[in-house]
Amino acid sequence: MRILSLGWGVQSWTLAAMIATRELPPIDYAIHADTTHEASGTYHHAREWTPWLEDRGVKVVTVRGKRTDVLEQWRNSSSVMIPAFTPDRKTGKHGQVRRQCTYEWKIMPIRAFIRNRLKERHLRMTPGAVTSLQGISLDEYQRMRDSDVAYIVNEYPLVEARITRKDCISWLESHCLPVPPKSACTFCPYHGLAAWKTLKRQGGQDWTEAVAVDEAIRDKRPIGDLFVHPARRPLEEAIRIPEDVGATQLSLDDVPCDGGSCFV
Repeated sequence: MRILSLGWGVQSWTLAAMIATRELPPIDYAIHADTTHEASGTYHHAREWTPWLEDRGVKVVTVRGKRTDVLEQWRNSSSVMIPAFTPDRKTGKHGQVRRQCTYEWKIMPIRAFIRNRLKERHLRMTPGAVTSLQGISLDEYQRMRDSDVAYIVNEYPLVEARITRKDCISWLESHCLPVPPKSACTFCPYHGLAAWKTLKRQGGQDWTEAVAVDEAIRDKRPIGDLFVHPARRPLEEAIRIPEDVGATQLSLDDVPCDGGSCFV
């Protein structure tokens, strides 16, 4: 079985489009592991272009983890799955919580779907039974990983073809296809400064959720408060934009960064 891990960001969307236009071999499924916390632009892009992919033979499925209602969960639990930042009250050293969100919200639900489909086809989980295409480009080759289960083999078509993220954008534009926004949870601690500023400037539910999550995780560890921003200050205070003081002009560091940190 061949699947694509479809995050709906630039690279995985490019792979899906390449499969749809027959530039890459067909797959059985394009699987989107929905964290339920993607930015609104990602969901809009997915809704608009899923029919286009399926009309061209790319079957898109969406799977979800079991513990995605983070606000409710983190308000009543000391468990925080995101790699939040923390200062240690005892030592004064800065640290970061171990990341569990990728495994719980992406890897586990994708593998559950794969196992069910193998069972339906009366196939065993033998070594190499599943090929999983990953949307990682040449400029981020350091994110490549072998699968930690024998029945899944990860492949990296963009790296093999020496295609960078910039090349992906050029390919999409040459095929009159849209360039999607970066795929990431609204409150991801791996956002860069420009991404945080863009999120705040756009406002709406995405920024509201990011601030709410930042507040919800604050006192979950006895050795130090948790923050989604590396400045280890409340998000509303850590991110300042000209609009905060009534101005509208942009600065150089307001150029959006779309580099990824989360392994999909």
